[in-house]
Amino acid sequence: MRKMLKLDEKIRALFGRYMREIIVAVLFALSVIIRLELAPKTSWSGDYLYCIAPWVEEYRKLGFVKGLASEITNYYIPYNIIFALSALCPTEAWVPISIISCAAEYLMIYYAFRILTYLGGEKATFPAAFAVLLLLYLPPVILNGAFWKQCDAIYAAFGMMSLYYLLTEKYYRAFLFLSIAFVFKLQIILLFPVFLIAYFCGKNYSILLWLRIPVTYLEAGLPAILCGRPPAEVYAIYLNQSDEYHYMFMNTGNLYRLLRSDYEALSHAAILATVAFLAFLFYYVYRRREAVTDRMLLMLAGLTGYACFLFLPAMHERYDYLPIILVTLYYAYYDKKKLYIPAVMVLVTSVMYCAYLFGGNTLPEEMYALMSLCAFALMVKDTANMLNKNREGVRHVHQDQ
Repeated sequence: MRKMLKLDEKIRALFGRYMREIIVAVLFALSVIIRLELAPKTSWSGDYLYCIAPWVEEYRKLGFVKGLASEITNYYIPYNIIFALSALCPTEAWVPISIISCAAEYLMIYYAFRILTYLGGEKATFPAAFAVLLLLYLPPVILNGAFWKQCDAIYAAFGMMSLYYLLTEKYYRAFLFLSIAFVFKLQIILLFPVFLIAYFCGKNYSILLWLRIPVTYLEAGLPAILCGRPPAEVYAIYLNQSDEYHYMFMNTGNLYRLLRSDYEALSHAAILATVAFLAFLFYYVYRRREAVTDRMLLMLAGLTGYACFLFLPAMHERYDYLPIILVTLYYAYYDKKKLYIPAVMVLVTSVMYCAYLFGGNTLPEEMYALMSLCAFALMVKDTANMLNKNREGVRHVHQDQ
């Protein structure tokens, strides 16, 4: 009995000493197990059953070269290469597709962790670890790759890498990874506004680095062209994508679900209005540019990305993937008392995901738009307050000097 008591004491002492490390390890392991549990379940994903699986099968029939020379999918060439490589695996299509998407999720949270530890220093290690682990448990993140078999984590991972290198002032790498994110998915443009804000508010990179994006786009199309696909067809893929859906909203909780507006009548005006909103925001931030810290840029990355999602037409429910991750990352680390703000954004997107995957909504559809807009308004208020607070702090420092 005494031996057992001593063993228990040692176990408790060991747990007390390494509690944080143990909990981090357990949470990490459980996130992997959840994805392993969900990955084989393919029956609920219409995109997998009617698009991804047939695409991979088509690549198996045609082979790598003939497949890339053909118009099998509506994705740009890098993701087609993933389909072509997946076709070489002697397994069902969901296996390599899920592995790649889930691996991208862990790459994404690794760079999210690096962002927080860069901003917070050595003391940030465990708070940052818990903040990024939270990202792995967001329903849209869990459902997107493992269950839905979507690829949003791939472009989001490269987007997170680009943001890390922007903050750490390694600008060539920042634009390299931003351009790689761009050739995987057009939705990375939601991250572009914060790069422009950074340029005018303290980050001293050359404007010519933006040329890396079109150059990478041209380079990424070469494998298909070398395999025999016409260049005009290859390079028109994003142009065709941008004109594919003529709806103001598609299973989202954005502004147009509330307004019920018509695409043909208002789509161009909506784009211009979004640009105008971003211009007003830029003016407000630029007038307080001395207050734009790296922490502020992290918040602005989530804010501007979510603004684009709310106000641009033809947005899918998955297009807010990276913005809600950035918003959650910020509040989970810097302002836990206001985690309800990203929680509302995540809840709305989760409902939209489940409405698509399983059918039905639990509330009147307009409620989701109101919830998203309210959460966004609260974040705008927080951003304005922080900018003004930082500005006053800078002024006091100058006065003391």
